[in-house]
Amino acid sequence: MQATPTIAAESRATLCISAQAGTHAALAARLAQGPVEELVLGEQGLGSRFDVVARIAAALDRLAPCRVIVPDVASTAGDERVVAVACAAALAWRPGVQVIVAHGAQPLAELDGPAAYARSRGALGVLPHGAPLAATAVISTWNKASDVCANLDALRAQLRPFTDIVVVDNGSNDATARTIRERYPEVRLVVMPHSAYGACETFNIGFASAVTELTAILDDDVVLPADWLEKTAARLEREPATTAIVSSEVEEPGMPAGYLEQDHLRRERYMSTFRGCASLARSEAIRRAGYYDERLFIYGNERDLTCRLLNLGFRVLQFPSARAFHKTPFGIKMGKRSLYYHARNAWLTQLKYAPLGELLRLPWLVFTKVLLRGERRERTGEVSDATGTIGIGKSVRQTPGAVWVLAKASASVLANLPYCWKHRAPCRAADFELPLK
Repeated sequence: MQATPTIAAESRATLCISAQAGTHAALAARLAQGPVEELVLGEQGLGSRFDVVARIAAALDRLAPCRVIVPDVASTAGDERVVAVACAAALAWRPGVQVIVAHGAQPLAELDGPAAYARSRGALGVLPHGAPLAATAVISTWNKASDVCANLDALRAQLRPFTDIVVVDNGSNDATARTIRERYPEVRLVVMPHSAYGACETFNIGFASAVTELTAILDDDVVLPADWLEKTAARLEREPATTAIVSSEVEEPGMPAGYLEQDHLRRERYMSTFRGCASLARSEAIRRAGYYDERLFIYGNERDLTCRLLNLGFRVLQFPSARAFHKTPFGIKMGKRSLYYHARNAWLTQLKYAPLGELLRLPWLVFTKVLLRGERRERTGEVSDATGTIGIGKSVRQTPGAVWVLAKASASVLANLPYCWKHRAPCRAADFELPLK
């Protein structure tokens, strides 16, 4: 860091940001020739790190300061370090703001406006020591401008920063693409020519764009806590090279209270699927497995990819210690489109990868263990690992014309039998399970 910066006099407002009142008051008094405002974030508890970023951003928008005094990550700990990281995220790409990195009343470095996100993060000492694996965040989005912005704000607030962020916009007709270009110039944005592409294809475009060792697979309406990449990457780095994916726990609206706190859900375990809204993968592993099967279009693609990973000798680890917040309600999405693709794709995947004995038993098992399964069993966590089937019985009962939807899905399964036969590769890995538990 620059030891003794030359600080230019200004006549506009200075904003001091800290966890405790008075932390930078003496320094601000020496520097400011205009009004000084103090933003104290720890008086009533910080809350989530994402909330801290939002509060700082709101203060910046309201005050429009010429100078901001922020804590130094390297010389602080606890709440002050959280605030320092949040400042780095909130100040990113705000031209014309002079940033003074300070330890109490002592100025440590001066940035003439964090004109680049990477520069502000590096100068604030956020980059971890050593040589960790680099990570790219890949997001597929469609007409969710506000959600994807909240997602990107949370990515900026990560304690362990992403090396790259790729957003594939599936031809949105709202302000998604324009907003990303204006507010997040560090993002590599791919805009599809129309919206008829499936999520599997748009995600694959993002995956192929990643040049880092790790790829984060993220839905557009997910918000990651600031320690998400730090936790998942560290856990994946401790695993053998045969662990392809670390899948985080996911909290969703409508999830029963205490659902994720049950003993069998709180333990790490190897699984036959992963949460596609918030998982971290080894880029080479998913490339070797062929990414998502684009014939599936949307839904159920995670289990399909996992089967190919298992056949290659890889494993998928469920890691409950890392959690993400997903805005999509608990269980499968209601509606005809969701029911069609969930039902069709589950069968396509099992026709390709289920061993013959289990495949022959599958119709009876689906009827008894999925369609007739009560909500009580699902809401107690008993079937939480069967990603993509929670709520399907409810969907069948509540979706108008569900019988016709399932008939069309069955017809599509029959039409795809040659494709499934061509790609059939029964999975006999120990981690393989039918989507029933």
